Amino acid sequence: MFPMLALYPKRLRQFILLSVALTVLIIAILLFNRSANPGVWIVLGVIGIAGLLVSCSGSAMKEHQAETARLYDGLDAEGFIRDYSVHLGQKMPSQDTALMVRMHLSNAYASLGRFDEAERVLLEMPRKEKKKEESNLFTSFAITSNLCYCAEQKGDTEKAQKYLDELLSLRKRLEELQLSKPQSKRLTFNTELNEQCMRYLKEGKADSEALKELVKGSRQQLPKITTSLWLARAYLADGNREEAEKLLRRIVELAPALYPGKTAAKLLGELDAKQ
Repeated sequence: MFPMLALYPKRLRQFILLSVALTVLIIAILLFNRSANPGVWIVLGVIGIAGLLVSCSGSAMKEHQAETARLYDGLDAEGFIRDYSVHLGQKMPSQDTALMVRMHLSNAYASLGRFDEAERVLLEMPRKEKKKEESNLFTSFAITSNLCYCAEQKGDTEKAQKYLDELLSLRKRLEELQLSKPQSKRLTFNTELNEQCMRYLKEGKADSEALKELVKGSRQQLPKITTSLWLARAYLADGNREEAEKLLRRIVELAPALYPGKTAAKLLGELDAKQ
């Protein structure tokens, strides 16, 4: 939550000004009220500043959620990139925050079919090795997953396979690290979409049931639509034209300006031409 203040300078300034005002008020009370207990007021001041930090950070978090909702639910990728790109020029409080910003932008570029830019924004991320191996592996896993997907979308089977092999290796190492944790705290690392996309590119078919479950599990519109495009392809490969057409028309209806919508419209045109 707190790192979000770095992305929203207005909220950071608000926190600083209110903290200074509270500090001045407490100093004034201690100077002009000799009966005031300094220990009590100092504790109240610390509590007050902590409360301001939580409040301002929460406001910054809500702003960020509104920004990302514009992409993932509003499907306004162009507007999102235009306004969210400002964060690239800000000083990041941590590598995790930098990764988050670049992942969102990468997803936005990919949704428009601008895959080279989606790859570049991740490949250009400055990286520093952390002391914890798990953190370094997680960063590599997230970046490699997106790079693999971009290569798959472009139909670059050779590069996609290279990324997928690396991704599966990273997943294995991350899962091994989870074994030392209590069951309730273990993380899972899903590579199903990348694997199904790769299978489709190499074999011309994919597991439609597995893709269907991924679509069902997506809470936001963008990943749901993006995965639905691959599900429609899998349906066509299975000879299930009725379900494929239904899904393609839905994608076009929801995201006509995005890459999945344009690709779905093209597939529908090809199907109509075959009749």
